[in-house]
Amino acid sequence: MRERDKGLVLVVDDEPSVRDALAQILADEGYRTLTAASGEEGVAMAAEQQPDAVFLDVWLPGMDGIEALQLLRERGVDAPVIMISGHGTIETAVKATKLGAYDFIEKPVALERVLLVTSNALRQARLERRNRALRAQLRREAEFIGSSAAVERLRAELSGAVDGAPVLLYGEKGTGRRLAARWLALHGPKADGPFLDVQVSALPRERLIRALFGEPGSGSRAVGRIAHADEGTLYLENGDTLPPAVQSSLAAGLRTGLFPVPGSRRSVRSEPLVILSLLEPPEGLVERGGLSGELLALFRHTIEIPPLRRRIDDLPALAERFLHELCNEYAREPLSLSEEALAKLLEYDWPGNVRELKRVIERLVLLAPGPQIGVADLPAVVVRGRAGREAEDRALLEVERRWTARQLEEADGSVAKAAERLGIDEETFRRRLRRLGLEPDG
Repeated sequence: MRERDKGLVLVVDDEPSVRDALAQILADEGYRTLTAASGEEGVAMAAEQQPDAVFLDVWLPGMDGIEALQLLRERGVDAPVIMISGHGTIETAVKATKLGAYDFIEKPVALERVLLVTSNALRQARLERRNRALRAQLRREAEFIGSSAAVERLRAELSGAVDGAPVLLYGEKGTGRRLAARWLALHGPKADGPFLDVQVSALPRERLIRALFGEPGSGSRAVGRIAHADEGTLYLENGDTLPPAVQSSLAAGLRTGLFPVPGSRRSVRSEPLVILSLLEPPEGLVERGGLSGELLALFRHTIEIPPLRRRIDDLPALAERFLHELCNEYAREPLSLSEEALAKLLEYDWPGNVRELKRVIERLVLLAPGPQIGVADLPAVVVRGRAGREAEDRALLEVERRWTARQLEEADGSVAKAAERLGIDEETFRRRLRRLGLEPDG
């Protein structure tokens, strides 16, 4: 029984015996084949048929194999090319490799070698195609939607920061700092490496150090995110609470490529693209002692991600995109916003920024009867606007204040004990107490 079709392979060789033998070997293994007797014929056939792999003789009459290989690449044929020759030289092999040849085999060709090289070449080609498609999809998903002046300026700043140097992003929650980090990673020189993130504010000091630098000892389980992100991207999200010892190690690592592990004699060698995101402008953090000026100076690029209220002209395009995506996700018929509903969305000041807008649109997709969304379908907080939101904020703040006061009371007034029970850093808990007006004396 004939095996299933494994792909289309073009064989270009001026010797009929070699050409026919190769084609027969491949056909017997389930490959479809094309043959050509000259470089000119092979290039034309490849450009038209777009084979999955090409066997190309180096020594051809007229246009030789090296010239043909170069022309294949110029014409957009990205199939793996295996060069074949009866008397190859190192110089020829080097030239072919520089032009992107996948492999180089000599005549007389061995059946096992032909089949192994073909199988490996097609497997790698499929993997590269999937990777290109995935990267293209990620790039589309990492684009900022809109055409406002604020977004155009942001795009220009991001485009100017793809040189591999450290980048500091700052902006309110929900503005798209992670989206910007993804964009930088996908368009920079380390796009092929991993993208690893660490939620700085979510981890107590010791767990943060282990997450970044790893555990004492050896082995893959002991390796932290910094080592794993080598030649990739390390994204430190909400870095406003980075402990001083971690800041010092980061600064040393950004200068030398060696990241000292706090409290240890060990260092981690790694060269990732480091992206740090903050919730506020870095200058204010430096003034209050929350961010080291030494560390800040090592970030060549500092970019603000604007809040939605400063790019409100983008809201219609954002809402339309979210409606389209979420209707598809939830298998709903297409929905649209009435002019009155859109006007209410434009009047609202969006404290949660783009993330809040997406949540509102998702709620509408799930609950609105459709097909057109009216004012009556919108959440009350959006319809009431700022006054309604401020009233809700005050109520939520009072709930948070009472809950936090109870945690402190149950810890006998000890900030350290309360923080430990909650599983958060003591300084993080103190900041919450100050914000709520609850910090104990002394």
